[in-house]
Amino acid sequence: MLNTLFTHTPIMYFVQSFWRDEAYSVVMAKESLSFIIANLGYESPIYYTMLHFWIRIFGSSEIATRSLSFLGFLLSTIVIIEWANILYKKHWLAWYTPLFFFLNPMLLYHAFEVRTYSWYVLLATLMLYTYSNNIWRWFTVTGVIGLYSHVYMLPFIGALALHRVWAKRHTFFPRILTFRTIHTRLVHDYGIKSFLIIGILVIPWLIKVMLSLAGSKSSWYFPVDIQLIKSVLGNLFLGYEGTPWYGWKYTGYLSLLIIGFGGFALSNHHHKKQTQILTFFGIIPLFIVILVSFIKPVFVNRYLIPVTIAEVLILTQAIASIRKPYIQKITGALFLLGVLWFNWWYPPQHPKIAIRETFEQINTLTRTNDIIVAAHPLIFMETLYYAKNPTQAFLYNPNNDVFPWYVGDALAPASRMLRDFPIYPNRAFLVQPDGSFKVIYRMPL
Repeated sequence: MLNTLFTHTPIMYFVQSFWRDEAYSVVMAKESLSFIIANLGYESPIYYTMLHFWIRIFGSSEIATRSLSFLGFLLSTIVIIEWANILYKKHWLAWYTPLFFFLNPMLLYHAFEVRTYSWYVLLATLMLYTYSNNIWRWFTVTGVIGLYSHVYMLPFIGALALHRVWAKRHTFFPRILTFRTIHTRLVHDYGIKSFLIIGILVIPWLIKVMLSLAGSKSSWYFPVDIQLIKSVLGNLFLGYEGTPWYGWKYTGYLSLLIIGFGGFALSNHHHKKQTQILTFFGIIPLFIVILVSFIKPVFVNRYLIPVTIAEVLILTQAIASIRKPYIQKITGALFLLGVLWFNWWYPPQHPKIAIRETFEQINTLTRTNDIIVAAHPLIFMETLYYAKNPTQAFLYNPNNDVFPWYVGDALAPASRMLRDFPIYPNRAFLVQPDGSFKVIYRMPL
């Protein structure tokens, strides 16, 4: 039973080894705040600063650092509890909605990532909540912090701005159109004021992001194809990114199901306003990113995780739109059973490389003058994190190749590059990207 919990439930995400980006987060957060701010490029320092102080209090283990991310997700769920009570009052959907949100596979997976995504989810959830309930002061605050936390928040704020204009189109654009009329009505609209304030306050950050990206020639983004487009809504709901390979067909079917339920929710006049907001928030940013990706690839599942929030809430709106109570409950139960089954089945299908076990062996075998060497940049961050003595961790780089910026070049200075292996009796433990290792040394002349 205990083994099942650690291999067939999301608890596995909590205790497994770090992957590259998580190791980078921890290694970077251990640096001084001045180093963090100066070397992040287009990434926001907000999460790394939080992690920096969190590590000082709770340590830098996998569970300790993942707990910060899980805290962000718990706070998101609390927001959904409050929102569901407003939407559904004493209806059973008031407790079902936060449960369905908490168990969503995409959100739950990233709730245990030592990255900014769970806090990105929190800010996106707060933005939706404050916008939907006209809490403009807090919408402005969450919008600004959200954009300073993740640059992909921009199209989501833009989508809400478009919704505001569309929802108020008769007010903003009357039949008799004059500049003075439009100006007067815009000035007196608190929502539009909030968007303008957000836009002004984030200009310095957007300039910094554009300057950072302009100097980055190489990229790891993959192009968008028709298969991705057909499956994208299902992928974002489940967190599926191609492993196992046969999942594309089923996420395509799930995408159609989500579209069908979304259309059904929009047909209900009682929930139409809320569903329209969620549809704008979920569809417009996704459409923009996919469209841009045909010119320059910018699509990444996890960067669009706010779409998942919209999907979860649209599906609960669709359930609320079903007139017969017993069909409502059956539909809700089927969705809940579906995500529970997926959360049991999926974790062992895409585990992270068990690199911690590799380094447990290496750290036991190394002697004082031995070194640990990453064979490739894609395993270098794990090497820095898991090496017993990080000062003895290096990257094998005999050709002096440029370290990929998107892996974290600030943590890979020239002093970390190794052009040749040591002479025996000193040894190098060479770590491969697949988690294997071998011992290499040169014989003395």
